[in-house]
Amino acid sequence: PGDREEMGAKMLVREQTADSMVGAPEQEKPLPTSWNYVALAAGVAEALLGMILFSIGLTYGFTSIGDQVGVLLPAAFIDTFEEPPSPYYPYRQGVLIALGTMFALGFMATRAEPALNVVGQTVEKLSKGSFTCNMLVYSVCIGVGTGMMVGATKILFGAPLIWFILLKYAVALCLSSFANEDFINIAWDSAGVTTGPVTVPFVLATGVGCSKAVRASEGFGILACASVWPIITVLVVDGLRRLYKSSTAPRQTTVKFVG
Repeated sequence: PGDREEMGAKMLVREQTADSMVGAPEQEKPLPTSWNYVALAAGVAEALLGMILFSIGLTYGFTSIGDQVGVLLPAAFIDTFEEPPSPYYPYRQGVLIALGTMFALGFMATRAEPALNVVGQTVEKLSKGSFTCNMLVYSVCIGVGTGMMVGATKILFGAPLIWFILLKYAVALCLSSFANEDFINIAWDSAGVTTGPVTVPFVLATGVGCSKAVRASEGFGILACASVWPIITVLVVDGLRRLYKSSTAPRQTTVKFVG
């Protein structure tokens, strides 16, 4: 009898709740006021102004810097027409300075990419903190810097680009065969940072500047190299992370009793 009374009380409460929900009037949504339209228009105007200033800064600032850097870097170790007192350093030392500068510029240009932090935070959230935002950001930066350094050798020394591309994709595919599927997707998608609004103008302008300095027929190849190396570095970092995790994991010991 006690159970029946309890069930009856629950049914009565449910019926009263349903009646109150049916009889309650619907709340009317507030109508937009003139202030809402003003705020929307101001936001759109600020976004357009920001994009215009960003484009102007890229065109007259970042791209010009990349072109000047591309012209000046070869003068560190070879005689260029644009810099009469070149070369400024001995050949080996000048080559190391030029390639090291190219790596640093690629690293910093990628670090300034606005979408890279968003991707890193998303990866950290999906991996539940096992692959942090900084791990992705700096591995991609190192990859782009290495790609720019390797791609510069194609322009400065006339190395064949096809062998660079084939070797890089072979290494990337080999590393992908040993990685987890989730991080394979992350690694290959991270190469999209080389198509960002900061990296592309700077890398292309640097390549064109290098081609001017060495009188090359064209200045392409740096972006092709920079687009694959982030895949390799992210996969390598993931492999090192999994190796460190497995080496530091507590090992279970089994005790056998003889008797």
